[in-house]
Amino acid sequence: MELKDIIILTQVKGIGPAFFKKNRSRLMHSDDCKSFIKEVNEDALSEYFVYENFAETVLSDCDSFGIKPISCLSSEYPRLLLEINDPPAVLYIKGNETLLNKVVAIIGTRHSTPLGDKIAERLGEHFSQEYAICNGLVEGIDEHSVYYNGKITPKAIGIISGGLNYTKTCSKAHAKIIDDVLNAGGLIVSEYPPQQPEDKYSGSKASRIQAALSQGLILVQSGINGGSKYTLATFSKLPRVLGVIHFPSSEEYQSEKFEANRVIISEQKEGVAKFVGLKTMKKIELSYIVPIQGKTDYDKFSSKIEDIFSRSFY
Repeated sequence: MELKDIIILTQVKGIGPAFFKKNRSRLMHSDDCKSFIKEVNEDALSEYFVYENFAETVLSDCDSFGIKPISCLSSEYPRLLLEINDPPAVLYIKGNETLLNKVVAIIGTRHSTPLGDKIAERLGEHFSQEYAICNGLVEGIDEHSVYYNGKITPKAIGIISGGLNYTKTCSKAHAKIIDDVLNAGGLIVSEYPPQQPEDKYSGSKASRIQAALSQGLILVQSGINGGSKYTLATFSKLPRVLGVIHFPSSEEYQSEKFEANRVIISEQKEGVAKFVGLKTMKKIELSYIVPIQGKTDYDKFSSKIEDIFSRSFY
């Protein structure tokens, strides 16, 4: 099935990301878009030409703004993203797509403290030597992990919650960071068509993409009710490596701004379940939880990732 057909299907009520994953094999061996619409929502066939015009506009916008759309049926689609229950039907990217080969997410609160900011910068500087640094590029920990020594890393991946015509779909402050990432040689990713504005729900949805694309994730700083729980909720269901900043000797670390860190360190998978809102640990598939206090632990974190991703399964 062609990319245009996939975009058409995304407009049909009743067809969402989970549908595309469940029916991926069928979609790959069919060129009859209308039969899938009829199967799910026959009444929607009356709007087919509206959906078709929308898809053509989207593809035209991609050409105009230098955006590459990748269907979930394509061999170019990131395979790690297919491991989650609801991978985007179409991924829209702009920038250096080779950065997707080796990725670590560095995440945390928007309301970071000086200790959190300093740690995020150190982590970004260290891990960007080997990995691309992935997050939502918002203020706080995200931003500090991609800027250090007054410069931005050329190996940043931003998952944004609006379309990639970002000067129109995102806030001015966010658009400035996105510009910096692209000018430095980084990559911007979205699941939304180029002209779709971000909204109050799209940010939490986008967090699952951060999680899925990343071989490892480091939680720098979060309160127990922090928004990082959305990214970690997806990541915790994957057999990957979670790093958690742990500085028990610091008075600042004992504040509520690091409460999620302390809970996960002390209670391990039970702490993760508590943070992300799961009633049991049954869905937690994390391979390792690594407390991070210094550079020795950075190496331990990297070695655990290597241990997992060197296996033939991957």
